[in-house]
Amino acid sequence: MEPDNTTSCEEFSRYARFNPYSVTDEYWFVFYYWAPPLGYLKYLFKVPDAEERAYLHHLTDGKVEVPVNWTAKIVILKDMYNVTKLLVERSDRGEYWLYPLITSEKIEPEDVRFKQTGDNKYICLVHCDSMKAFVMSRYSDIPRKNKIQDEAAKFGFKSRGGKSYLYQGHHWMPIGEADDIEFRLPPQHAARYHVYGY
Repeated sequence: MEPDNTTSCEEFSRYARFNPYSVTDEYWFVFYYWAPPLGYLKYLFKVPDAEERAYLHHLTDGKVEVPVNWTAKIVILKDMYNVTKLLVERSDRGEYWLYPLITSEKIEPEDVRFKQTGDNKYICLVHCDSMKAFVMSRYSDIPRKNKIQDEAAKFGFKSRGGKSYLYQGHHWMPIGEADDIEFRLPPQHAARYHVYGY
């Protein structure tokens, strides 16, 4: 992936908007990404309550390379494997520090950027160090197969190797029945129709 052909984080976030409180308490499913091949992936955003904030202090105080701004917008980001990270807003253009919540090491945050569409149907997350990017939606808003690339393109992110996990086989061939079967099935039943994840 050549940096000159990839949208920079600065370009991506120039006109970005992201309200973390508008995406909480629902799972968001990655349907398109620019990264090495991966499978089914989902995230949950959650506003920490008072007890959780106290525990976050316990995990991070004295361990972080960049101090947590506890007066900023703060959201917990949890993936499908229950790996939990802390998102702390840095600006109103979707710029965030992403803190891994580990207990035995110094915590160095990652520079990430978010952007959401005006109708709040889609979110794009870019990791600035690796330039991996992920487009996600609520389960009910996953676009149909022939619309996936068009919807992902709305974020203006350009890089090599954009793809969807809604493919199968060694050659990443599209699944013709995906619109009518896999998209509407609960994830635990998708395997019988050959939607391969982790």
